[in-house]
Amino acid sequence: MVEAASYQLRMGNVYYDLSEDAKRIQLKPGQRVLIKPGHRVVLITAERLLIPDDIIVRVISKGALFSIGLSPVATYADPGFQGNLGLVTMNIGDKYIELPPGEPIAKAEFSKLLSPSTKPYVGQHGFQAGIWPLKDHLQKEYNEVKGDERVSVEKEEAFALLPQATRTVIRDLEFFRICTIIGLGVAIAINATALFLAGTGLMSNFSAVLVNLISTVLISLFLTLVNRIKEK
Repeated sequence: MVEAASYQLRMGNVYYDLSEDAKRIQLKPGQRVLIKPGHRVVLITAERLLIPDDIIVRVISKGALFSIGLSPVATYADPGFQGNLGLVTMNIGDKYIELPPGEPIAKAEFSKLLSPSTKPYVGQHGFQAGIWPLKDHLQKEYNEVKGDERVSVEKEEAFALLPQATRTVIRDLEFFRICTIIGLGVAIAINATALFLAGTGLMSNFSAVLVNLISTVLISLFLTLVNRIKEK
């Protein structure tokens, strides 16, 4: 897997889905990595590295993965590191992504230091520990930050995550829903009044039915007109 000036790292048979409580997934024979739209994952390399104290490894993801919706990866392995590398990436596309074991996912560049590191890497990597540690204390729910002046109402914050076209469609649906509720309220009020007048003899049954039909038609026309105007 050696290239002109780098080494290609391949997908192993383990990954973590950070969007599902950092669930560790061990691939079964014939299985592929499955990255759902919007999910953050840690891809564990098939290669295990043993880095001398006078070497540093810089890692970037393969450009071919960008084109299918995976976010860029830029990380490194310190002098003294031992183990499989974990590459944190996210599916920013709208399609599911499958990666077979052995698929090249990153490039590693090895650089020699002028002298060995005096503080080489010490500790276990997430893969060796069997879990992928998350700094959950840095993540906050809306209720925990809603008092911050930089945070808008929850609905607007949610809308900000969506594409403009999606926001427009949702707002139009909300407006049409409000108009529908108002229209139904008006129709119920008119029909109830007509039935009351018919029951007291102030209006004939025929007139009450006619009023009900006319009000229903008018409300339908009103909603149709609102929908047409919004479509334009």
